[in-house]
Amino acid sequence: MKLKDNWKKWITVICFLALLAGLVPVLYLAGYVHATGDDFGYGVRTHAAWLDTHSLIEVFRASIETVRMIYGGWQGTWFTLFLFTLQPEVFSPDAYWIVPILMIGLTIAGVSIAGYYFLVRKAGFSRISFWAMDFLILFILIQFVPSTKSAIFWYNGATHYVIPFFLALVAITVSGLYMDTGKIRFLIISFLCMTCLGGSSYLAALLAPIVIVFLWLLYGHKERRSLWLLIPIAAEMVGLVISLMAPGNQIRAGEDLGVSVGRTVWTIAESFRQGVLTIAEYLTEKPVMFLLMLPMAVIIWMELNGQKKKYAYKFPGVFIAAMFCIYCAMFAPGIYAGTELSGGVPNTIFQVFVLTMTASLVYFLGWLQAHTGNSADGQKKAARGTKRRYIIAVAVGFVIFLGGVFLCRSTVKETTFFVCAEYILSGQADDYKAQMKERQAILLDDSIRDAQLPAMNSDQGPFMHMEVLKDPEGWTNTVVRDFYRKDSVVEIDRIQ
Repeated sequence: MKLKDNWKKWITVICFLALLAGLVPVLYLAGYVHATGDDFGYGVRTHAAWLDTHSLIEVFRASIETVRMIYGGWQGTWFTLFLFTLQPEVFSPDAYWIVPILMIGLTIAGVSIAGYYFLVRKAGFSRISFWAMDFLILFILIQFVPSTKSAIFWYNGATHYVIPFFLALVAITVSGLYMDTGKIRFLIISFLCMTCLGGSSYLAALLAPIVIVFLWLLYGHKERRSLWLLIPIAAEMVGLVISLMAPGNQIRAGEDLGVSVGRTVWTIAESFRQGVLTIAEYLTEKPVMFLLMLPMAVIIWMELNGQKKKYAYKFPGVFIAAMFCIYCAMFAPGIYAGTELSGGVPNTIFQVFVLTMTASLVYFLGWLQAHTGNSADGQKKAARGTKRRYIIAVAVGFVIFLGGVFLCRSTVKETTFFVCAEYILSGQADDYKAQMKERQAILLDDSIRDAQLPAMNSDQGPFMHMEVLKDPEGWTNTVVRDFYRKDSVVEIDRIQ
């Protein structure tokens, strides 16, 4: 046991250092990011209210007015629309640095809260094993996320997906805790989270009730009090109805948007098809992510092997099928709407895939261990060979892992770490920072009524940057003009 505990500690330290190292260039870039595009459009009225009054009450009123207008003209996700209007540069031109820190913090918090509940409280894992798995899962989620713009650096994109994903994970966790304990505070938190999800990203709004119902079927039905969770689920449904009935949805999606049995059936079938195809894409484009399941499996197996209380993992096929269905369900909102998807959609799909894959791995290994004769008596009889088996298993796994990483090294360069590091080391980040400082000096100068902004490269690596055009009536031009209260904003050629 002592050797095994030492291995757990070393693996946990390695996973923590990997997570920390991967975040270094990301956090370094926190001081470089700025608002862009939609950030300005949604923040026009709230920014004006803050400049004129410095009153949060007036800002709140301006926010509600903005939500009302967008609800009628573009989309119905009322809760995230409200958050859109509060982007950091509404209050200060130098406050946008908080965005990547906030989004990474919420991702870490949401995954860790849910992970602790399911692994420690429900599966009986030790805290050291939980932390090792948590660090490894977070490393995968951050380093292999499809779009860093919508996951970390762009307020508008990340707010619509990262915050709802966090709320969904919290809602799932506290709903499970309510089933376990019956404590009213967990029901209240679930109600608040689910209410907000009713006006948020449809993917997160779909994820939370599906998983809560699954948990109820799994173990919650044994307690009659669990039926009270119908209240937060109903609250989310009411919010979703309000969101779906928005006149702006029809304008955005066109005349084809509607409810029909045929469209629903087709959406379900297409969701499963795209789910399979996307896994194939992950295998091709992110093979290292799957290689990281090797150390994950080692952590899980070592933990399960050392547990005194054995938990039942009776139906691995059913459980894995359920996880696959939850993952595929994330495709349904985008398929049904039939509109162009933002970068946040594949991000959420990816996050759900990683979590459901991890849950499937835990369940499968739990079932496998229960059927390999690794009982407590069997462990005692094999005590002499324990040390050698662990050394051999870890050594072989380590060699396979390094070999796989070497063979797939080209895909490692597409991780968030390398994308951000390359952006920094190439000098492009410093160029962007200098040019944005130059641009802000012009836009914040009240004596300049017609702002002429020197051209910038619209491709800014991990950042979202919607460049202004030479046409003063271009969309980005108009929202930047209104946000900074100019008469006009145009792009001009940069003098070399």
